[in-house]
Amino acid sequence: MEFTYPSSASPEELRLLKPTAITRNSLHFTLLKVRRAATPTYAAVSYTWGNDEPSEFIYLDNQKFYVRPNLWSCLYHLGQDAHHSRIKLWVDAICIDQTNNAERSSQVRRMDETYQRAAHVSVWLGLPKIPNHIIIPDHLQPVKTIEVDPFDWHDNLEDLANRSYWSRVWVIQEFLLGQNILLHCGNSAIRWNDFQSMLCHRADISQHTYDASFGAPGHPANAAAAAFRALPLVMARHVDKHPEFLQPLHTLLVSHHQAECKDPRDKIFGLLGLVTREERGLLERFFPDYTMSEDHVRVIALAHVLQYNTIMDGSEVSTSTKSEELFLGLGIRSARENRRYLKRAGLEAFDYLGDWGVGEA
Repeated sequence: MEFTYPSSASPEELRLLKPTAITRNSLHFTLLKVRRAATPTYAAVSYTWGNDEPSEFIYLDNQKFYVRPNLWSCLYHLGQDAHHSRIKLWVDAICIDQTNNAERSSQVRRMDETYQRAAHVSVWLGLPKIPNHIIIPDHLQPVKTIEVDPFDWHDNLEDLANRSYWSRVWVIQEFLLGQNILLHCGNSAIRWNDFQSMLCHRADISQHTYDASFGAPGHPANAAAAAFRALPLVMARHVDKHPEFLQPLHTLLVSHHQAECKDPRDKIFGLLGLVTREERGLLERFFPDYTMSEDHVRVIALAHVLQYNTIMDGSEVSTSTKSEELFLGLGIRSARENRRYLKRAGLEAFDYLGDWGVGEA
């Protein structure tokens, strides 16, 4: 019997996973619904969804729940740690009913809070790399568990710093907002600042240089960032500045224009937790809303970017607002589409401010 959610989770509630039995053959969890105001200790998991089909399954309340292979491996290793330490896990693909758009929208609206209040954020980078000389028979694919003891993070740094995790939209706020970050590869874990130290040494960059514009076009460290995809995100989380890194939506879209996601609407929704509070008040009148079409999300986001400077200080929108990186950040990839969206956002009868005047904004 496959799992069905017994009820929806309200914005004031949170679902958590409690590991009950973790073996190589089966993973058993209890799914708890708790009040956000009284959550038990939990770890929020940050990982890559991937494009594989949900071919594996775990047990939720003794019912089958299908997951992708990468998440199964993640839950196997992190589930063991959580079981021993008696803490709960929060995993978006399971703890949010992905088929319920209303719940999905309300939970995503508070995603930043979910990660900020976690005892720690567990970053899952996947399993250790299998040496080229080892051939895995087809009947043993996909490989779901690899345990290396001890695992050498230095020797595997280039591989780990260039994994697909670092290219995803959602992990940006997950990695930056967590109070404590642990990186996991298989059965090994390391603190984020130790990983940062190793990475900076390898890239020949000072660990003590804070620069929130890492990854932005023209940045002098872009060559190093191209060699180590993890570098912009790791450097944005500076030990002396955390968590003072809220930025305008325009800046975030440009800086993270190469970040990827399965749902194009998440190019905007996945950054809302990092937007300055003034802007977020405007944006949250519309976002996140998974009943809204991809097209409408882009029009509203672009209208916001075009009008925000005028709303706040009366200045004209700079030419950089219409840069190629901005459109790529919105998921718009052709000059023709750029012009179409600019026309719709700027010229259509679209009252972005609504009842809010400039003074009220």
